[in-house]
Amino acid sequence: MWLEVLALSVLSVVLLCTCFDSLNHCYLRLLEQLFEYTSQQLERARCQKLKLKSKPRQELQLQRGVKELNQPAEMLPVVGQKLRMPHKDALNARIEQCCDVLADGLRLVLEDEVTPRFAAAAPAPGEWNLLTRNLRHRKRHLNWRLYMLWLLGLILRYTLLVPLRTLGCSSCLLLVTLVTGLLGQLPEWSFKRRLVHMALRPCFRLTTWCIPVVRRIHNLQHLPRSGICVCNHTSPLDVLVLMCDCHYSLTGQRHDGILGLIQRALARASPHLWFERRALGERESLGLVLRLHATGRTRPPILLFPEGTCINNTAVMQFKKGSFAICNVVYPVAVRYDRRFGDAFWDSTRCSMMRYILMVISSWSIKCDVWYMPALRRRPNETAIDFSNRVKAAIAAQAGIEDLPWDGNLKRWNPVRDW
Repeated sequence: MWLEVLALSVLSVVLLCTCFDSLNHCYLRLLEQLFEYTSQQLERARCQKLKLKSKPRQELQLQRGVKELNQPAEMLPVVGQKLRMPHKDALNARIEQCCDVLADGLRLVLEDEVTPRFAAAAPAPGEWNLLTRNLRHRKRHLNWRLYMLWLLGLILRYTLLVPLRTLGCSSCLLLVTLVTGLLGQLPEWSFKRRLVHMALRPCFRLTTWCIPVVRRIHNLQHLPRSGICVCNHTSPLDVLVLMCDCHYSLTGQRHDGILGLIQRALARASPHLWFERRALGERESLGLVLRLHATGRTRPPILLFPEGTCINNTAVMQFKKGSFAICNVVYPVAVRYDRRFGDAFWDSTRCSMMRYILMVISSWSIKCDVWYMPALRRRPNETAIDFSNRVKAAIAAQAGIEDLPWDGNLKRWNPVRDW
């Protein structure tokens, strides 16, 4: 009886997802037209402000010209006469050189290439997606039309979209918990993996619609079926986006709260590996477990995020070599989010999981591109570090983001003294 109920539930979820996908794409087209209108209004307001600034300058120049004409002839500067510059002694010249060096050093400290990767990226010039959290960037160039659009968008998002998405995400979380609870009662038969894949994939797709997450998939023929899959990491949404196409065995930091609830629910239906990042013993045993898991043909592929932390989707940072020492074949996946509709980056050091979920469901949408890439094999005499750097460079080139050699753990810990 309960198998029939599960089959009917999965079928209804599949039908809903196919209808909702077309609605989401229409919704994105409307948003693109709205953002184009806001860009035009911002440019018009900026031009008007520049004109207002240029008028006082022109009037000041005219007043100076009238004063010079009214001056007596002996007070006017003589053509060809050289102005005497104050003489600088050696001490002043040396101090100016030191100031230049100090200014360059401070500029390097403030504008390094690592620290900005751990904060939400600023919107591109001339773009504004009418979100509340980036209103401060556009206060100086907003006219009354943009203020009215922002106010209407604020009312729409927090009175309609946020309650509906909260209800939808809560229902999906309850559905996943019930489905994994039922699947966890099944014995470890050969068809269990296929049943888990068929049951959970529609649940994840329905969850992406409730947020909503609009995915654009490229090269689905390279979808991994077994082994190890590595991907750049921006937020927990990466797992949701990728689990819509294939059911993976996940690895990662053990969490509490709502994220821990999801982890425990998923672990009931399929093998997932949660560990404590600071516990050295758990990290060492994880390598052995991953090696045994990757060699099993009947086990689902392992999804790894070798960066070890979330980066703001503008760069790919150092991959940990341990992920590439356990297997000679990896399947790279590149994910890039479109920040015009909403930023998917999760700064776990400043933002709790509940606050991040509120930020996501109050966005207009989360749009992302996913590229499944051909499998990369480890070359003869290639070390794990060289192999990880080659895979990282391939992911960065495919996603069109920067390739940085720095360790992502600089987000949490101070650099090692040897560096």
